[in-house]
Amino acid sequence: MIKLHVVGRMPETQTTSPVTLFVVPDCPLCAHARAWLARHEIAFVERDVRQDFGALRAMYRLTKQNLVPVFALGERVLVRPTDEQLAEFCVNRH
Repeated sequence: MIKLHVVGRMPETQTTSPVTLFVVPDCPLCAHARAWLARHEIAFVERDVRQDFGALRAMYRLTKQNLVPVFALGERVLVRPTDEQLAEFCVNRH
């Protein structure tokens, strides 16, 4: 399942793509990742790798591993980042 999360109002002129967040249900690290993105008003697409085999394949193609959460933007990927790494990733997402 793919969910698009937009927190606040996305500017009409925004040209950046939303971050893709690969998760599994009931994962505390995934819940933290979701909350972090929402708190910083960063639009993201959530992909549940447990329920969606296509999402799992896409995540594995990008990372060659199965740990979550995974943040992806184009070919740039972070696996289980710290808040500081995630902030740097999101600042440079344009």
